[in-house]
Amino acid sequence: MEKKTYVKIGAAVIIVLMIVLAIVRFVLNHTPQGFPPGFAPGGDSTPVAVSEVSPGTIKDTLFYTGDIHALAEAEVYSVAAGTIISYHCDEGDAVRKGQILVTLQRQETWDVYMPVTVRAPISGIVARNYLDAGELATESTPLVLIVAGDEMKAVIKVPEGEMSKIRLGMKAELTVPSVEDHVFTGEVSEISPVLDTDTRTCRMAILFENEGMSLVAGMFGYVSVIVEEKTDVVCVPALAVLYDEEGRKKPYCFVIEDDTAHHRSLEIGIVSDDLIEVLSGVEIGERVVVSGQEGLEDGGLVIVTE
Repeated sequence: MEKKTYVKIGAAVIIVLMIVLAIVRFVLNHTPQGFPPGFAPGGDSTPVAVSEVSPGTIKDTLFYTGDIHALAEAEVYSVAAGTIISYHCDEGDAVRKGQILVTLQRQETWDVYMPVTVRAPISGIVARNYLDAGELATESTPLVLIVAGDEMKAVIKVPEGEMSKIRLGMKAELTVPSVEDHVFTGEVSEISPVLDTDTRTCRMAILFENEGMSLVAGMFGYVSVIVEEKTDVVCVPALAVLYDEEGRKKPYCFVIEDDTAHHRSLEIGIVSDDLIEVLSGVEIGERVVVSGQEGLEDGGLVIVTE
């Protein structure tokens, strides 16, 4: 009996060892592929993604929405009542100042043989013909709308707290949903000297070149006024910067040297959506952590993922 007991115990040990070996092989074959070679979950090293500090261009911008207006526009009227004989222009046509737009037959019977000709007061694009041939027009009936087509302006409303940041001549960019994949460039051309007391905003206008005649009065667009632009400055991805206090106070980041994370306090300048200007704290060529900083401490070991 004693010999059989030892045999049973030995067999049980072998079975246990085989089970343990199978478990180890299973774990090794199913280690998450997201970790780099040499890293196993639960180790002392933290996986992080990094970005190299490099010089770049960064803009300090203010964002608004606005309506598009023609720089100059004119509604054209007849000097006398009459029936429209014919239009000499179609909507979308370019016209010159002084060009005949409409011919009318006078309504007065005493001067029935003297037609009225209506001429363009400005050069531009015919935006609208209000009536059709045969309709009656009076001196107060608009016949044609002409807009100056070379330049357009976007009118924005700037909150009181941002008024002091914007000056005449500042560069601006415009994107319009109906004009895909194009950015119009312009500059601040008008700043109202008064504040709207109801909305506490200031009316400003941005002048843009109407490239390709793509802009039409009445469109809606997104305007970014460039308050400041710097080139060839030290920049890091916005994801790399953390803050010890709310309100972007006490910024810092982690710099990787020899697989070790080092806490660096930063002095920052312009902050954009995806980049931050660094005045001091890191240098060009260093690697900063952009992912995996949560729980990372000064001197902590890391493994850089691809």
